[in-house]
Amino acid sequence: MILFENKEYDHFFNPLCYKNKRIYYDCILQLIEKSKTVSLLYEADAKDSIILYLRNCSYALEDESESSDENISSKKSETENASAILRYFRSCSWISKQEIGRNGDNIASVTPYCRKMIDAIQRIFERDTSGALTNHIFAIYDTLKSALDADHGRTHRPYTNILVPLVDNISDLKNELQILKDSIRTIMRIVIKMTEVNTFGQFLIKDEMMNFFFNDYFFIKKDGLIPGYIAEIEKMFRQVMNTDVYENMVHEYQNLKHVNENEAREIIDMQFTETQGFINYDYVKEMDYIDKKINIYYNLYSTRMLIVLSNNTNMQTYLDDLLMLLKGMELEERQIVLSEVSKSFQLMSYKYIGRKSIERRKKRRPNIKSGAIVTSSLSDDEKAKLTQELLHKYPERYSASQAADYFERLFDGKKSITISEQSIQSRDDAMMMAASIMYSSSEEFPFEVEFLEGMIETEVATISNIRIKRKN
Repeated sequence: MILFENKEYDHFFNPLCYKNKRIYYDCILQLIEKSKTVSLLYEADAKDSIILYLRNCSYALEDESESSDENISSKKSETENASAILRYFRSCSWISKQEIGRNGDNIASVTPYCRKMIDAIQRIFERDTSGALTNHIFAIYDTLKSALDADHGRTHRPYTNILVPLVDNISDLKNELQILKDSIRTIMRIVIKMTEVNTFGQFLIKDEMMNFFFNDYFFIKKDGLIPGYIAEIEKMFRQVMNTDVYENMVHEYQNLKHVNENEAREIIDMQFTETQGFINYDYVKEMDYIDKKINIYYNLYSTRMLIVLSNNTNMQTYLDDLLMLLKGMELEERQIVLSEVSKSFQLMSYKYIGRKSIERRKKRRPNIKSGAIVTSSLSDDEKAKLTQELLHKYPERYSASQAADYFERLFDGKKSITISEQSIQSRDDAMMMAASIMYSSSEEFPFEVEFLEGMIETEVATISNIRIKRKN
């Protein structure tokens, strides 16, 4: 292995083993992210990224004497510490050796081995479980589907490009399910240790652990998509073993590992049997186990909350003890105990709401007689005369004719107007605009309305942007 045979990698893991390991880890992450945005990372750009990180760093720099000759210290400036970190990374083979680039500056590219190590650390310890399970299932499905396609590129080297990825994805899927089981145990231990109502409230409001660890699991259980994929995977496993791809796997493995055909076939059969057996049996078994444990978790959470809310008193236990005692008592003694227990509680009886309680009230008969004018004192002619006087004195302010007169004055020779061009300063102006919309479909109203995009803010109200024009 190159890690042990090449002396350049003797200090490869040192930055993660000393006092400032968090700072070193964050710095190499900064360089990896920076290298994604440029074609070639130079030392000046790398130093600027580290300087910016150190200025905003929330960790205190600690003095180091044993890590390397290129020490960082809180007494040094950000520029000096950035240079020291780059030299230290280069001595640990995290950054490529000094090489002058096209612009005359040294290249500071992160080495491939360092990238892979940091990527592995992130995947292991900074896990994003939002799609881990489903991603592995989809990858298994896609790999098997390509194996059944004779023209697919994977079939040219079926062992390397089909079986190896299948085994890796199955192994990763096993690990994800194992992590879920361990996560349930962790959550249960946290719940058992909770002794305060406030702690339960914070845990209930956030519910971060269940969302973080079981987000993808709940997606699998609720959606019918994944079971369909699992059924197809089981079917394709049986089909692949009866194709030429399977035989080609044996021959490729035989050439790669330099073994005879029987040994190669035995190894391929074992790997296929293991992967197929997991999908057929172990996967369903593990999912059922996790489902059962999650239900236990919710029961534990509920019980623990009841205990905490009752001041660490398990009322269920006391009730069970009381019922067992009552069971062994004589009738008279039991009546006395129940009578005394009943004095400790205040019981109130409530009745269901009846139909009469929600019955709709009947409408009152309108008062036929007028309180203001006595009907018998006015003749029909007098009534007609008074009605005409009222109509002439108080005409309808927003009738179709009134709105038409308003817009005739407003147009003043124009072909059309829009709300945005007008000054809506009073309630009457706004009401006339609303009247134009109401009467636009009426034959007696000589104008029509066209709705435009957006709303217009006026001094009176917010009005839809419209264009008013004469009808043809």
